[in-house]
Amino acid sequence: MALGAGKPIKLFKVAGVQVDIDYSWLVVFVLVLWSLSAGYFPQTYPGHQTFKYWIVGFAATVLFFASVLIHELSHAAVGNMLGEKIDRITLFIFGGMAHLSGEPKNANDEVKIAGVGPLTSLVLAFAFWLAAQALALESASSLWTAVFHYLAFINLALALFNLLPGFPLDGGRLLRAVLWKRWGDLHRATAHAADWGRNIAWALMALGALEIFAGALVGGLWLIFIGLFLRAAAAGGYQSTMIEQTLERIRVGDIMTREPVTLAAELSVADAVEGYFLRLGYGGFPVVAGGRVVGMLSLSQVRLCPAEDRARKTVAEIMLPADARIEIEPQASAISAIHKMNQANCRRLVVIDGGKLAGLITLTGVTRFVQIKTELASEAITN
Repeated sequence: MALGAGKPIKLFKVAGVQVDIDYSWLVVFVLVLWSLSAGYFPQTYPGHQTFKYWIVGFAATVLFFASVLIHELSHAAVGNMLGEKIDRITLFIFGGMAHLSGEPKNANDEVKIAGVGPLTSLVLAFAFWLAAQALALESASSLWTAVFHYLAFINLALALFNLLPGFPLDGGRLLRAVLWKRWGDLHRATAHAADWGRNIAWALMALGALEIFAGALVGGLWLIFIGLFLRAAAAGGYQSTMIEQTLERIRVGDIMTREPVTLAAELSVADAVEGYFLRLGYGGFPVVAGGRVVGMLSLSQVRLCPAEDRARKTVAEIMLPADARIEIEPQASAISAIHKMNQANCRRLVVIDGGKLAGLITLTGVTRFVQIKTELASEAITN
């Protein structure tokens, strides 16, 4: 669960799963393309024209990232089949991530969702190896045979790397599933798997330092960067799981803002800006008409309304209409509110109880609750 992150670039949807790329992915795409086209292929298969190296380098780079995408889509397919909603995949500098709507319901689901990724990469490795053998038998260009040999190797490496028993890698999730099933405690299992993740990260960084001393500067730096990333991901994954478990036990009604300030539907946008947004400093308000909630007006909707139109347009004309996307019951868990905000791409929900407005829950409010809860827990441990 991410309580705040930079927005990725949206690409396309595959079987209802949104595929995004983080900006860091653009950097690694260029680096992989350059290393293959100007380094690996010319050094390993000399004697060809420069432009041919760049053509096969580009093809290998695209197919490599297609392999990473297929790996993540396999997680999404199995997760959705098991009812563990996965509707978004993000590709970033060191691979990809399938975003689960929450932690798996049980250890068996975790095994199936985590295990299918490395298995898919192994199948891809075998398929690319077969393609390389077929091209070699037909006396095809050695460069294209090299492309498929490279893809077979990189998918095998991807599978083996992901099987390392450190959370949040697939192998770490498999380890967590085994421990979860044995101990019956997700918290303890996650902490143990995250410790393994941090230890593996330190080992990768140490190996990278040794490679640098041995003269392999690029390979050593790459291992150090992967180690740093894995270390941060292990800590972040553990924290995310703990936050999710905490919010699962908290009801929306316990942390919502009661009797929130509301806007009248017939109020002009200009008056809403001057009298509410600027004066009170809130990022959004429920909109009411006839004693019931009819929508939500946030700064994002106001920004889309040209300044010259705000005096003549009403709040009702630009608000987000009230429906199941922005409404939640006070009995719902706080984590379900977070998931609903992510799905609706909004930062606040109106809390409806018996058809009437009961309160407002915001992403900022939930984040503040988690921070206070964490600080108090740390203080208790220190004392």
